[in-house]
Amino acid sequence: MSPIRSAGRCLVLTIAFLASAQVSAQRYFFEQVGVDRGLPASKVYAVLQDGYGTVWIGTEAGLAAYDGRQVRSIGTQDGAAPGGARSLLLDRQGRLWVGHLDGGITVHDGDRFQAYTVGEGMPSAVTGLAEDVNGTIWLATAGSGAWRIPPVEDLPTTLAATRVGANELRDKLLGACALKDGRSCFVEDGGTILVTRDGTGFEPLDMPGIPQVFRFTALFQHSSGDLWVGTIGGGAFRLPANGAPTVRYDIPAGLGSETVFCFGEDARQRTWVGTLDGGLSCIDGDEVRTFDPRNGLHTSFVRCIGRDREGNLLIGTNDNGLDIFKGERFVSFGEPDGLADPRVWAVLEDRQGSTWFGTDNGIVVLGRKGSVDRTITVQDGQLTSNFIRSLKEDQNGRIWIGTDNGGLLQYDPRSGRAVPQTELSFTLAEQKVTALELGQPGELWVGGLNGVRRYIPGSGTVPTIYTVNEGLASDHVKGLFRDRDGAIWVGSTVGGISVIDNGVVHALDLGRAFTATCFTQDEAGRIWVGTEGQGILVLEGRKEVQRFTDQEGLLSNTIKALATDAQGHVWIGTNKGLNKWRPKKGGFIAFTERAGFTGIEVLPNAVAATGRGEVWFGTVNGATRVGSEAGRDEQIAPLVAIRGWKVNLEDHPVKERNKLDHTERNVRIAYGSVSLSDPDAVRYAYMLEGLDTDWQPITTTTDAYYPALPPNEYEFKVKAMDRTGDWSEPAALRFTVLPPWWQSWWFYTASAVFIGIVFFSYVKVRERQLRMRNMVLERKVEERTAEVVAQSREIEQQKGQIEGLLLNILPKPISDELQEKGSATARRHDHVSVMFTDFKGFTQVAERMTPEELVHELDECFIRFDDIVGRYGLEKIKTIGDSYMCAAGVPASDPQHALKTVLVAFEVRELMDDWKRQREAQGKMPWSLRIGVHSGPVVAGVVGKRKFAYDIWGDTVNTASRMESSGEPGEVNISGDTYAIIKDHFDCQYRGKVQAKKKGEIDMYFVKRIKPGFSTDAEGVHPNERFLRELGVSADAEQLA
Repeated sequence: MSPIRSAGRCLVLTIAFLASAQVSAQRYFFEQVGVDRGLPASKVYAVLQDGYGTVWIGTEAGLAAYDGRQVRSIGTQDGAAPGGARSLLLDRQGRLWVGHLDGGITVHDGDRFQAYTVGEGMPSAVTGLAEDVNGTIWLATAGSGAWRIPPVEDLPTTLAATRVGANELRDKLLGACALKDGRSCFVEDGGTILVTRDGTGFEPLDMPGIPQVFRFTALFQHSSGDLWVGTIGGGAFRLPANGAPTVRYDIPAGLGSETVFCFGEDARQRTWVGTLDGGLSCIDGDEVRTFDPRNGLHTSFVRCIGRDREGNLLIGTNDNGLDIFKGERFVSFGEPDGLADPRVWAVLEDRQGSTWFGTDNGIVVLGRKGSVDRTITVQDGQLTSNFIRSLKEDQNGRIWIGTDNGGLLQYDPRSGRAVPQTELSFTLAEQKVTALELGQPGELWVGGLNGVRRYIPGSGTVPTIYTVNEGLASDHVKGLFRDRDGAIWVGSTVGGISVIDNGVVHALDLGRAFTATCFTQDEAGRIWVGTEGQGILVLEGRKEVQRFTDQEGLLSNTIKALATDAQGHVWIGTNKGLNKWRPKKGGFIAFTERAGFTGIEVLPNAVAATGRGEVWFGTVNGATRVGSEAGRDEQIAPLVAIRGWKVNLEDHPVKERNKLDHTERNVRIAYGSVSLSDPDAVRYAYMLEGLDTDWQPITTTTDAYYPALPPNEYEFKVKAMDRTGDWSEPAALRFTVLPPWWQSWWFYTASAVFIGIVFFSYVKVRERQLRMRNMVLERKVEERTAEVVAQSREIEQQKGQIEGLLLNILPKPISDELQEKGSATARRHDHVSVMFTDFKGFTQVAERMTPEELVHELDECFIRFDDIVGRYGLEKIKTIGDSYMCAAGVPASDPQHALKTVLVAFEVRELMDDWKRQREAQGKMPWSLRIGVHSGPVVAGVVGKRKFAYDIWGDTVNTASRMESSGEPGEVNISGDTYAIIKDHFDCQYRGKVQAKKKGEIDMYFVKRIKPGFSTDAEGVHPNERFLRELGVSADAEQLA
């Protein structure tokens, strides 16, 4: 090389170095996974993600598995080969192959690790693993050349590895690569690349356009088919698959270093280049961007590059573990980058594209090219206070600055002078500006602790003040916002929202007390209102139409800032991270610290949308810029997997079908979903079919515990949701907890048979015993029945006798009433006929007879009276000596009472006439009978408690007695009242008014005979059938009372 060309190249390199030195004062987010998080070593040789989402990391000290939360070291205790993990490969069956520094091979089939030796104990480090289109595994080693392993279906006991190209390849190889056309390539330590199809012949890879002076370090085939070659000192070369000229990328082209170690490809088909000392470069067409420790990468030495299913780059470094690049969505600006203070309270992009940050230590202005342009502080004599709370640019390009205790200032970027607005500031309580908003041209709205000011700078007019007296909801203003119609929205403490429209204040009543902190307007014109502790309110027509809280996906209900970007997305800054609302799909996407939003807590109204469609947020830890197109959301559902499970606190292998003993009831199932984009946003839902009827509540835990499962068949299902709200397909684990032997089917069957036999035998024995007992009982029952029947008959007889005796004493209704109630009520009867009889000359007759003969004669006579009285339904009342008294119409009324009584009197008279003739024939003194009848009202009943007797009382009884005593022997003497009743049926002889004792004169009649129409004989003594039917009396049957 000539001195002139050498000098020219040095000049180019110097210019490139100086250009790279002017790096942006902004840094990208690279999440580091190092030894402090459990990585075995800081030197990472290889990295990849398997089909279950696990990220496998090959380090100098061994293999590690990373699930987005924890790093687990894999060693010989797990079945792996000893030594560090130098290379990794995921074959077409999804198995993981690990090449170790000590020459061994480890294969993981998803369930177990199997360690192998290569050949006769090949000791060299396996520097490369590749699988060709036929399934053959190719090994590159650091001292034993290349090896070939034929396709392996199941894990064998030993690997059939064969060394190839021993005479054509160097012993020390740097790596292996399988091309899409079926060829396999090996990079030699000497800097050449040889290629083969089957291992029987090797030839140099054709690489036109690459100077042979450079030693090759790496080979990579892009998804487009392009080949990328890394060199020492020459940078990277791209050999297009379409035969176009080779393209070189070196420091003058923007590459970070000219010593290339590895390549990678991202989801946007961009090529990434890892270098020895220049960090990581991204090549997108003709644009090259470099990342190194100055803008976020944790090292300058990159050894390997991988990519996960979400599009994140997995970057293995030489001395700082694993870096995960999650895209260019978030760019941060903090103290290391020139920020005066970490707390950013206000953000503004001016019309020149510079970004202004208000902090607790003045203002920092970031130029359009990304470097700090200027700082504005009290110490420079520019500000009245370093505590900046609000920044706004008016139509004239002037910057309005609201401070926490220095009032309002106007800053002119052209002159670099700040002018305090003393007139307005003195109207503010504590000279505190809590909010700023631009109104109509030349109009500024200022919020404070004591209301809102409408200020027109330079007009000479006094600021218009709005407080609760003018209708404001509250004087403590938290936020101001001007909508597209020009109305000013005021958020205040507790009072909620006020709207100032054309100078008129309207306090909105939304039915609750709340503090409104911030506002934005979406593409549909709806107003979004952030609150303290109550989430987001969405208003349309100044009425609440929707409300969002953490239940709908917000990271927190305390909303600090709101903004709408150029794509119509609503960005929500909270005290726990960032959310984005997608208007077309709906739902919130969450961004936490591990997604790249490192500030975490957004400060009140510290937000600004840029002209490039980006959004800046001020946080407690610097400012963060949210990119637009560069950080678009990938709609990839998470992948969840069963990580393992413990039975009775011991690890248990995961199988397709798992059967557990009845004593193995304590089960803990571990699961996980690798989402490197934002692990903290992953949520899970699980259920155990056979126990649960529905999915359990969403949780962040990664295991499920069941302490005492009953025997049953179970299927555990778990699904994961990432920050986009998309659910994965469920992962499942099936297992059966077997019942104990005494709960098995055969035991139940044998028990049922045994119980059946015992029961049958018992039934038969019992049947025999019961038959014998029944026979004995039947005999006893027959005996007892006969005895009971006899007793019952005797009781019935006694009862009949008692009832008969009682009925001889009392009428049946009265007897029934006494038996039922224990007493009988005396009742009045208005239509009753009473008959009295008495023997004339009874005293003289009695003197001639013994008492026995007298009683016998009376008994015989009265028995016949009873028969006659009973036949006609009269009630015998009593006998007193030789007197006999009866009545008709008691105890039951009888309309024929008088007729029946007179007929009874006729029969009694006829009876006594026969009796008289018989006694005269016997030479005995005859008995002559007087009969008297009277009709009228009486009272009948029983009185007293002992020796019950049914009796009647009243004047009618006395009058009937006088009818008997005033009569003549052999005659039936009746009163005028009785005559009036019977005159149509009987012929009577009027006796005139007869003097009766104590009664005076009474009309009396002798009843002579039954009228011919009602009698059967000429004398008119006996009634005919017609008369008896009219009376309801049978000619033959005896009617007992």
